[in-house]
Amino acid sequence: MILISNHLLTLPEFKKVNDVVIRINMAHVRDIKELKKFINKDYEVFLDYPKGRSKPPVPTLSLSDAINITHKYGNIKYFATSNIEQVAEVNLICDILPGDVSFVPKIETLKGVLNLNKLFDTGKINHIMLDSEDLYTDVKNDVQLFTNLKERVNRICNDYNVKLLQLYGVVFA
Repeated sequence: MILISNHLLTLPEFKKVNDVVIRINMAHVRDIKELKKFINKDYEVFLDYPKGRSKPPVPTLSLSDAINITHKYGNIKYFATSNIEQVAEVNLICDILPGDVSFVPKIETLKGVLNLNKLFDTGKINHIMLDSEDLYTDVKNDVQLFTNLKERVNRICNDYNVKLLQLYGVVFA
């Protein structure tokens, strides 16, 4: 899966891009009207809700708003939330998402990495997103621990056949 930001769709060069999923980061969405503008495109959508985000911008819409919108648009195929650490979070979100929407936990903390086996044992996860910058900050910039944790994430994802989504570059326009 190749995810691109919904903001690229506002540029003339990106009016139609093939074989991509549009990631909409809800922290950058002002209201439901703006969200619908991006969802109403001819793409599969990866809706990303930054739960617990403290750095700006913070979402103006609630987690409930985000989940409710997944029930209204068939092209929303993935739903991610930040800082997933507990099995209860996975179960709760998966229970309220539509059956055709894949839940993608965002792993950003030491606790999240250490609980990956338990999260995967739910059988409800096919993809995860690793936020390396936040993980690095969470482990207090300990390079060796960070490196070991990234290797652990890769190994566990391989063991469970879970697709690991990571940042591989940035687009400047």
